[in-house]
Amino acid sequence: MAMKNVLLGVTLAPIFWGAPIEAASREIHLRLEYSGSAMSGQGDTNKDGIKTGLGTVACKSNLGRCTSQGVGEAVFGGSATCPNGNQGINLTLLPGTGHAFTRFENTGDLLFSELISETVCYDPSTRMHFKSGTDNITGGTGRFAGATGQLQFQGTQWLLYVDADGNGFAAQKGTVTGTIILP
Repeated sequence: MAMKNVLLGVTLAPIFWGAPIEAASREIHLRLEYSGSAMSGQGDTNKDGIKTGLGTVACKSNLGRCTSQGVGEAVFGGSATCPNGNQGINLTLLPGTGHAFTRFENTGDLLFSELISETVCYDPSTRMHFKSGTDNITGGTGRFAGATGQLQFQGTQWLLYVDADGNGFAAQKGTVTGTIILP
């Protein structure tokens, strides 16, 4: 059952970006907070029983309010000690499966990204996921067309429900920092 509970862990971290442009620069320095939900999908790219996860969040940034969605699939990484000191299960991102977009409310502009790393520690005793990772910005629409850059994220998920087939639902919150580089 613990493995089924970890399936949501690698779903959603990096889904949110934005910040004001500094006067003499084409760089946007991001500070963002997010909260929302995560749930299991039906995909299992490598057929190991760990399903793709989907996250949907609302966010506040120094660019304004935004919403974001992201997907990703995890692989089992062995035992680990979670940040709360409890024994847990380590999960890492299956390369090529992590993708996200963020929509900024005031303009409707979209920012696209690809997760290049994510590590999750699932603590079965508290049903919590502790996650962190890195996203590469891969473009977008409007002011973000052609954008590049890198973002770091960290967050926590609270597993609220999981069934016998490993379908789960969780609440999540966290932060994102980094730099968006405009062309």
